[in-house]
Amino acid sequence: MFCFTFVFTKQAEKARAELSRELEDLGDRLEEQGGATAAQIELNKRREAEVTKLKRELEDVHMQSEATSAALRKKHQDAVSELTENCEALNRAKSK
Repeated sequence: MFCFTFVFTKQAEKARAELSRELEDLGDRLEEQGGATAAQIELNKRREAEVTKLKRELEDVHMQSEATSAALRKKHQDAVSELTENCEALNRAKSK
């Protein structure tokens, strides 16, 4: 009976030691993954900040483009109006 108890005790100690090593390995892997996750979170924050900055710049450029387009439309319309007036004046002068 003593022999069986000794064998079971040795097997239990061996299993406990193996489980302890596995637990320690899992803890190490979890720490590594946690560090990788933190690094990924930081990288995502930087990318989000960059995207926000680029969106703001795009909006600014778009507004400048709209303002330039409006100014050019007005300039074109003014030029067309002036040419129309000149044509009408020439036609009136011709008909006299």
